[in-house]
Amino acid sequence: MSSYPGAKGHRFGSNEAKPMEPEPRAASLDISGIVVHAAAGRATPVRAALERIEGVTVHAASPEGKLVATLETESEARSVELFERIRALEGVQAVAMVYHQIETDPDQEA
Repeated sequence: MSSYPGAKGHRFGSNEAKPMEPEPRAASLDISGIVVHAAAGRATPVRAALERIEGVTVHAASPEGKLVATLETESEARSVELFERIRALEGVQAVAMVYHQIETDPDQEA
């Protein structure tokens, strides 16, 4: 393994090859906008089930059973987990992701 400055995986100016330590990742916030389609007559219990899930906020519901919600999680993996959990709820016909954003520094406003 080479120890010249700039060699991949090594520190600059070091005579000895040393693996670089990964930099700590900034906290992130994964935000997803979803539309949940509830079966006929099931919008009320589906909404109640959604509101019991941490990280899920229901913003609107139509008389036809379409619910608009957001997922706010600490990682994309957790968002996928919630998405699958919602899809498996009794009375849910379909779930569509309509928006996705990752805030790398959620404490800093744009």
